Amino acid sequence: MKIDLNISEILTLPATIMAALSLASGMLLFLPQFLLDQMFMLDFREKYGFIIGIVFIVSVCILVVNLIYQTAKSISNAKAKRNFYANAEKRLHKLNNYQKTIIYALYQEDNRTLPLPLHDGAVLELEQNYMIGKATSRYMVSDLNTALFPYLLQPWVSDELNNKPNLLSEFVSAFELQYEKEYKQNRENNYYW
Repeated sequence: MKIDLNISEILTLPATIMAALSLASGMLLFLPQFLLDQMFMLDFREKYGFIIGIVFIVSVCILVVNLIYQTAKSISNAKAKRNFYANAEKRLHKLNNYQKTIIYALYQEDNRTLPLPLHDGAVLELEQNYMIGKATSRYMVSDLNTALFPYLLQPWVSDELNNKPNLLSEFVSAFELQYEKEYKQNRENNYYW
């Protein structure tokens, strides 16, 4: 029987396995002799004590480093999430009128979903900023050049608009300005035809 030991696999073991290895090797090293004698492990400890010690030290070190890393990562994620929501209103104020119109149009819908142009830069920017998202991953379109894809308004955006009337009125006025602008353009285009 041949056992292949790959160090990279050992280093990437889950924390629960590392904790079990640490506990088992620590028990073999530090339990009193009379208990090890009752478990018939005394000869094993005397024969492989050096290897058991190395396993204990390495597994404890990896476990401690993993726990520190996971704790720091979870604290960092919590801080980033808190900052994301703390700066939400600022990010919404910075949008241009066209983007505010898109968000307000989605906000007006009962299901907060509308088909939006897939190749629109403003839509892509809103998606990148986690303000809107695709409602589905697959959708049939007849023309790829003018594809419309269903997008949904992220819940945090609608919460911000619900809880902050000043922000909502800003989005309403942007929507009305954009509507007037498009209405004038359509009238001018139809006038020349």
